[in-house]
Amino acid sequence: MAFVADNSVIVAWFVPSQANALTREAWLLARKEQVHVPAMWQPEFAAVLHALEKRGLLAPHQVDSAISKVERLGLEVHGAFPALAPLIDLARRHGIKAYDACYLHLAVSMGAKFYTRDAKLRQAARAAGIAAR
Repeated sequence: MAFVADNSVIVAWFVPSQANALTREAWLLARKEQVHVPAMWQPEFAAVLHALEKRGLLAPHQVDSAISKVERLGLEVHGAFPALAPLIDLARRHGIKAYDACYLHLAVSMGAKFYTRDAKLRQAARAAGIAAR
């Protein structure tokens, strides 16, 4: 089996202050199953790590370590963005941000379980018929 995880979950795997029971569950699952993310995940992940470093919450070596570890996980990055119309449709229908709709679209298209810390996005996934945690 495979699952989709959004950036809030993946960041928590490498930033202990962000971890909770949900992210730990997803981490254990990631050790056995393939994790899928949309192409926009890469700059989003880098932006969060960079912001935490700039605010002094992570040292440069911690950022470098997180990048090295996440690259070794072998996340399946889906390189092509979906057409714009389905993203806007999902965003409108569920009241979510268009970039969050990228994660939802991927989970819907795969029929995969979806992990997110965002309650609104989790609710949208469930409304779209996706098992979400």
